[in-house]
Amino acid sequence: MTAITETPAAVRERPSVVRRVVVVSVVVLAVALLVCGYVLVRAFVVKPANGPDAFRDRPASVSLTVVAGASTVQGTLSADWVSGLYRPGTETVNAGINGHTTEDMLARLDRDVIQLHPDRVIMLIGTNDLRGDVDPALSRAHMSTILDRLAAETEAKVAVMSLQPLGEQIGSEYNDRVRAYNAMLREEASAHGADYLPLFENLVPLLGADAPDFSFPILRTAFDRFLFGRTFNEMSQSHGLRVTVDNVHLNERGAGVAHRLAAQWLEAN
Repeated sequence: MTAITETPAAVRERPSVVRRVVVVSVVVLAVALLVCGYVLVRAFVVKPANGPDAFRDRPASVSLTVVAGASTVQGTLSADWVSGLYRPGTETVNAGINGHTTEDMLARLDRDVIQLHPDRVIMLIGTNDLRGDVDPALSRAHMSTILDRLAAETEAKVAVMSLQPLGEQIGSEYNDRVRAYNAMLREEASAHGADYLPLFENLVPLLGADAPDFSFPILRTAFDRFLFGRTFNEMSQSHGLRVTVDNVHLNERGAGVAHRLAAQWLEAN
């Protein structure tokens, strides 16, 4: 039996092939990391252009409406209903930050709201308290302090918007908790002379009877939005949802309801 031996050229070629495979693998990995980094920065780090910092040196003659809250306000993982708010002679500040709780909102209330000397404030905060199992009594205490400080340290008219549904199964345990939280918001708003804007109550009639079980594909939302350029409504349809993108954030339809409620309140105030 004749032995098969490699030629010197074949022996020299083998390390070259290995190097090419390594280089290609490194390039592919680097591109993947860059793409992931881009998406995550756009989704979780970049703040709205009309955030509080853009208005710290505004002329005294400019009237300000501050909309404060978490991701449903920030409008990167949720459809943006804040930037389109309009009232003659008024600028709208987006003081939403992804992931924030009532405790976070209270901690930055002075910097992002009170120091701007707003004429109107719309507050939408609490979804992350519910999702993080924050003690309801602590959430109430935070909200009460927020409203106390707005009343004492500003001359702003204030509105509190109810939380959107968590998942679109309206009879779920999650949404029982949302109802209880919204009842607290209504009570606190009334006790502090603020208006209550019923977002939850206006979204419920738009929900279907065949909603899927709760899931929260937030990373898929980020990549669909910032890598593939899908609209929030398109993402909702792929998940079998009607007013939310991922059972938490609002699509364009749901955001349109929030916008309408806010716009009507601004017109009256």
